[in-house]
Amino acid sequence: MANGWIVSPFQYLELKERKRGQVTVAHLVFNDFRNDSRVEKTCGSLSAAGYSVSVFAFGGEGLPTNEKRDGWEVFRCGRGSRLGALVSMSWRFLTSVSSYDLVHCHDLEPLPLAVAAKVMLGGRLRIVYDAHELETEKIAARGLRKIMSKVMERLLMPFVDELITVGERIAEWYAKKYSRRKPCVVMNSPLLCNAEKSEVLRELIGISHETRLFLYLGVLSEGRSVELMLDAFSGCDDRAIVLMGGGGTSREGRRLEDLVRKRASREANVFFLRPVPRNKVVEYASSADVGLCLIEDKCLSYRYCLPNKLFEYGMAGTPVLASNLPELTEVVKRYGCGVICSELTAEGIRIAIDECLAVDVLAMGVRARRWAEERCWETQEKKLVDLYRELIPKARLYI
Repeated sequence: MANGWIVSPFQYLELKERKRGQVTVAHLVFNDFRNDSRVEKTCGSLSAAGYSVSVFAFGGEGLPTNEKRDGWEVFRCGRGSRLGALVSMSWRFLTSVSSYDLVHCHDLEPLPLAVAAKVMLGGRLRIVYDAHELETEKIAARGLRKIMSKVMERLLMPFVDELITVGERIAEWYAKKYSRRKPCVVMNSPLLCNAEKSEVLRELIGISHETRLFLYLGVLSEGRSVELMLDAFSGCDDRAIVLMGGGGTSREGRRLEDLVRKRASREANVFFLRPVPRNKVVEYASSADVGLCLIEDKCLSYRYCLPNKLFEYGMAGTPVLASNLPELTEVVKRYGCGVICSELTAEGIRIAIDECLAVDVLAMGVRARRWAEERCWETQEKKLVDLYRELIPKARLYI
């Protein structure tokens, strides 16, 4: 028995094998942990800093139940329905929770499970709440779901020891909303990597250097100006757009993906590509002349966003055409690394594209790279590790 909670013989032996004094961290994600670069980077950084890291996730088709990564591990629980996976994951986590010093919740959904574990352990367990967006103000948070999210976050926030957000304005919102000190900002930036320009996209789709190439990275979903971008490029011979992503499982996402496929099949300057592995994204982005980041002001989370695609374009040395939102505008104007689209309509985007064609995109790309280097993951992980060291000043093992 550990702190009043039963540990199985297998778990006990596993714990005994851990290095004495090593702090143990459980990460909770309510998905199958298939493609989540932020969680992967967070776990890699903490493992490299000496923490024992485990990820609890849902089971998924074709994914291993137990997986060893570079110094950390993944436990996927349950098969089939989301409810079944949730029950299985919750049981596995709660029956082993006494072996952990700290639980790191990614997004709002796992927070009730973490708080339940903290109560069971008499408050000993520390909780880090990592809000990947402005959680209660996301575009999907509507009606009853939004009300429930707000109530849940309000009730559970007193149990949170540290809060992490992805941008300054979201951090300020949380500080004001819950009358707490400003959360730690850990931006969702990529690892520092080579900035050499590539021709991989042009070679793949077969277009010449005379045609300016614009790239959209990311999911095809509501609020990303997908249809507006397609209309803006329609009938233009001197420019092409590549949309690299997918629609996911939502109805709107599937509709948009189907629309993009149809437009790509009949318009010579529209191309649709499936997502590439995470370690290839920057290489592909470096092939484009301009990256598109046209987020619509449809919710507070979008209004205050600082999307990871913005960092990926910057790391690739590719300037950005961005919508007129506070965080995006501040980056573009401060560093001169792109063009702001003042009006999110097909005509407004076309005017902004014409502006891109009239400026020195190579010079803007150099400045975009400089911005991304200053905010690369290596600079962000220092803040993450410092937060952990402050939260648990002395490493320990409870058995």
